Amino acid sequence: ETTQQVITGAITGDTGWSMPTAARTVQVAFGLEYRRDALASTTDNAFATGDGAGQGGPTIGVTGDTDVAEVFGEIQIPLADDQPWAYSASIDAAYRRSEYENIGTDTYKVGADYAPVEDIRFRASYSRAVRAPNVIEMFAAQGFNLFDADNDPCDDLNDDGVLNNSIPAACIGAGSHQVTLAQSDSGALNSPAGQYNFLGGGNPNLNPEESDTYTYGVVWTPSMLPGFNLSIDYFDITVDGLISTIGALNTFDLCYNQADAAACGRINRNPGGQLWVGSGFVEDLNNNIGGLATSGIDFNSNYAFDLEDMGIANMGSMQLSFVGTYLSELLTDTGLGGPASVYDCTGFYANQCGVPNPEWRHRARMTWLTPWDLDISATWRHYGEAEIAVLAADGSLNNGGARLDRYFDAENYLDLAAVWQVTDTVILRAGVNNVLDDDPQLSYSVGTTGNGNTYPQLYDALGRYFFFGVTANF
Repeated sequence: ETTQQVITGAITGDTGWSMPTAARTVQVAFGLEYRRDALASTTDNAFATGDGAGQGGPTIGVTGDTDVAEVFGEIQIPLADDQPWAYSASIDAAYRRSEYENIGTDTYKVGADYAPVEDIRFRASYSRAVRAPNVIEMFAAQGFNLFDADNDPCDDLNDDGVLNNSIPAACIGAGSHQVTLAQSDSGALNSPAGQYNFLGGGNPNLNPEESDTYTYGVVWTPSMLPGFNLSIDYFDITVDGLISTIGALNTFDLCYNQADAAACGRINRNPGGQLWVGSGFVEDLNNNIGGLATSGIDFNSNYAFDLEDMGIANMGSMQLSFVGTYLSELLTDTGLGGPASVYDCTGFYANQCGVPNPEWRHRARMTWLTPWDLDISATWRHYGEAEIAVLAADGSLNNGGARLDRYFDAENYLDLAAVWQVTDTVILRAGVNNVLDDDPQLSYSVGTTGNGNTYPQLYDALGRYFFFGVTANF
């Protein structure tokens, strides 16, 4: 159970003052806020003893809370309106100070926009954000779950009584992360399901994460084409001290391939040397990792017009919209050093990368606004292809070999919907998502970042889907 209490006071207003070159006046806002978040996680006996279906071990209940007091302010200053050198120009700024129990953070932003003529506008912004860990990240119940791996790195696949040269030397020994030669050669270390236990959950010792965001964009609203607009924005975001997890697979690599003592300390094998049954697990609690960096380009376009302008009288109007994102980079830095501690998940899925991250995705919609109070729309959703992430010692991820699920093809979905204003008080809605009943992309390496053998966050897992609804006001 989570609860939140919020007390906010804010004042917004027009100062009545303007620059000599501007018609618009300076706008300001400032205020105070107090928030308290509390978490109480209570598990029943089955979960507390690890007897729940799909559990790798016990999940213990926990409680905790955080509170913060904040002061904030914003200002927008118009610089010019209808000047020979600018159709409009303005700058804006914002600041927020947050005081937590043990830390204080500062968040701020500055931005500017400039339109030399009415048809085109340029904009840019920089923001520094400092985010303290939330109550779930700090106090979520620690418990066992499962992660996917093709094999235990310490399992000698030959099972011939002789240590395979491919087995890392760090596997053999008496440490908590190590096995005996007999255990390595027994064939019992590999999970038949390709799943192994990890201990996940909250960490009350988390620190805030810091991010820097740069955006540069242009907006085009051509007067020669009324009803049309196009915006293109470049974004560049870096996060330091990202609140995330190191990842059990990364822990494997760091321990067995890079001899990282801290990583080895997070691997706890059962007396038989296994990580998939009994008390064996890899610790993977929330942590402040090195960081994340992502960049790309967002596209947004809209066009609305009357069909009569096209020579089709008394048939209403059309609205066209398009939203797309090109992902240039999605870097994760575990902060643990070594070539394999930094990897780029652009175009990859599973293991270190989780949900597929296609380079390109878009949504295009066409809506016919009929003269009979009926709106009919068709939507095309597209997600680009992705490749399974298999991390190598050099940090590369394209090492899937001949796996059947190495590649996810691009997915395209067609959705149809209609909204009918029956009366002033009654609205009917109906539609079909995934009209062509496309099957989702499937993999046996989905793990906890998806569901079953696919990623319903991205793909339509249930196929064709019909819906109907009524809204009535009385």
